[in-house]
Amino acid sequence: MQKKITTSLGLPTYRLFPSILFIACVTTSNHSFAQTKQTEVQNSTAASDGKIDSRDQDSGKTDTKRTADSTLPTVVIEAKNTGEAIGNVAKRSITATKTDTPIIEIPQSISVVTRNEMDMRSVQNFTEALRYVPGVTVDQFGFQGQGFEYLMMRGFNALNTANFRDGLSNSAVGFFSRFITETYGVERVDVLRGPSSVVFGRGDAGGIVNRVTKRPSATPIREIEFQYGNFDRKRIAADIGAVSKDGTFMFRLVTAALDSDSQTRYPNTGGDRAHNERFYIAPSITWRPTVDTTITLMGDVLNNRSGSSPFYIASPSGGFTNVLQSDPKFTKYNTNQSSFSYQLEHHFNDIFTVRQNFRFAQQVGRFQDLFQTFNPLDRPTLVERSAYATNERLNQIVLDTHAQAKFNTGPLNHTVLLGADWNQTNLSLKFFQGYNNGFTVPNIDLLNPVYGTPIPRPDVLLQNAKQTIDQLGFYIQDQLRYDNWILTLSGRYDRINTSNADRLDPILSTKSNDSAFTGRGGLTYLFSNGIAPYFSYAQSFLPQTGFSSTGTPFDPTRGSQFEAGIKYQPVGGKGLYTVAFFDLTKNNTLTRDPTNLNGFGFVQTGEIRSRGVELEARTELLHGLNAIGSFTYMDVDNLKDTEFKGKRPLQVPSTMTSGWLDYSFGVLGIDWLRGFGLGGGVRYVGKTFNEETNTTTTPSFTLFDASLRYEKGPVLFNINASNIFNNHYIASTNFGRPYLGAERTIIGTLTFRF
Repeated sequence: MQKKITTSLGLPTYRLFPSILFIACVTTSNHSFAQTKQTEVQNSTAASDGKIDSRDQDSGKTDTKRTADSTLPTVVIEAKNTGEAIGNVAKRSITATKTDTPIIEIPQSISVVTRNEMDMRSVQNFTEALRYVPGVTVDQFGFQGQGFEYLMMRGFNALNTANFRDGLSNSAVGFFSRFITETYGVERVDVLRGPSSVVFGRGDAGGIVNRVTKRPSATPIREIEFQYGNFDRKRIAADIGAVSKDGTFMFRLVTAALDSDSQTRYPNTGGDRAHNERFYIAPSITWRPTVDTTITLMGDVLNNRSGSSPFYIASPSGGFTNVLQSDPKFTKYNTNQSSFSYQLEHHFNDIFTVRQNFRFAQQVGRFQDLFQTFNPLDRPTLVERSAYATNERLNQIVLDTHAQAKFNTGPLNHTVLLGADWNQTNLSLKFFQGYNNGFTVPNIDLLNPVYGTPIPRPDVLLQNAKQTIDQLGFYIQDQLRYDNWILTLSGRYDRINTSNADRLDPILSTKSNDSAFTGRGGLTYLFSNGIAPYFSYAQSFLPQTGFSSTGTPFDPTRGSQFEAGIKYQPVGGKGLYTVAFFDLTKNNTLTRDPTNLNGFGFVQTGEIRSRGVELEARTELLHGLNAIGSFTYMDVDNLKDTEFKGKRPLQVPSTMTSGWLDYSFGVLGIDWLRGFGLGGGVRYVGKTFNEETNTTTTPSFTLFDASLRYEKGPVLFNINASNIFNNHYIASTNFGRPYLGAERTIIGTLTFRF
């Protein structure tokens, strides 16, 4: 049922209250299934939204027996193949369908980055985790010490739209504020490419990236990690778990603290570098009052302090200089972020299961930086600058409730999902520029830059706005199986209310209501040899947060895609191979406003089409030799923009490819080599255009990574290097501003497990 509440702004807000009914069902249920077989629950068995199902998802049957005694017996949780991962290869996921489904049966492209892979490559920030995933372009704005997670999916900007955590949208954005991911607190990352809003609501045309949080397990992990790297990087982290004697309570605490300089280096200062600090702590607890019911509570706090700024000033001829337009004494990107969430799951019987997921997240940020205005004609090497600052607050509430039923109708096997979700985001923004006392930011000379001059924080309020997006969606899905055929059908209806309040000029405040139906259909055939061809059609509908350069809200975007491909999972093997062809169209896309000198404004253009092919292999080539490979080709064009029709959007490469090999020497049987492992990778990103007219390009680049590890007993030592040959490259050039790519990083990690 639903209740309608009228807010102070007069906007109807719809809130669901299924939790009351759900909790009542849980507390009155007497069902109790005692497991007859005791097994361990490994972290790698966490499904892509983190849920743990005590049933055998492969067969759909239950290895259980009834108990008439209402007293809770001692249980050890059993979870078979739910999100099973072997090394770098995951076989199951919940991200695509919200049901535990083998990846080979999903009629859409999906990649999984496991915890094992992240540890093997010593992933330090979120975009590093996606470097070897097809269809995904990361760090298109170069090195980002602030913590921003820039990525593009199938040619579309996904910074503000693809952010999901534990199956719930974590996509909310202000001028600078957006939620940040601490990779040490992530168990795995599921990358679903193509339109996905039919199940998740906020999923965009390019796809979503679902971060799966570490949570308690029946076999607790206990480790402490010490890390040191170049740029004086220092980090300490811990992952501690515990389980009660009867196994009904499980606890986990994950924490990390970082203190580091960065590659952002200011000239003529004696080597001053931008400094970064971060603290993260995430406790969680799971309670299983019966083997049918699981309740997990999770919280986290992340404080991020960064002085990094990626904005270099181009020379008068347009070339790269090492002069930064910001100042080490002024630039600040500071955020305090926290969230609370719960996950409830209850099995009524072998047919019906209900789940409810909830999260409240907030971020408070204070940001300030400098931007270039123009160069005087008589002194082209002298750059005038202006200062700006923002105070921002983000709040997001997400609630998802659904019921799952597994049953047969004649020869057809059904897995039906029926649910509703509610997503509300609130942004408060104050934008300051200039000074009441008439202070002027000092100019900077490219030939002799001077930094460290005291600059006060701007105090002229230019914008005081609040934006609320309230989205309510209802969805239904049926996964039908007939013999070797699998038909996946999904439908969704969304209703969205948007309010944009201008507190400086209320006349400019706006309200809008939108609604839409979206659908998805896919057909897969499973051959006995592990080959599974598929075909699918999917749609997306997405409200867009933020404001245009003129202060008006953005219209929702729509997307549609045809996709055909083949997945191959060798029977009894440790590998997964995929090839996918796609034709994707999206309208009302956002591009950076060329008239906005600081490069932060956006405008809505026409329609963009992305067509291409993606190949991926994750496999064990030989015993001890694991491989990851990907290839992407994209043909992305503006279709309707009258000025740039037929041109490729900015920062979109047509070709990308990557490969990683890792070998464990212990398989050789030589004593002194036991515990040693060696890995290496290569990444290639093709050229990109610098402006909408496609006149000039940023060259392609190739980067090499490597890792060396040694493990003996409870001690593990890793050395990892990214961009090992220190290739100095430009990631992209946007509106005349070059963005420097990530330099070589070498990090040593010492881990004690107990």
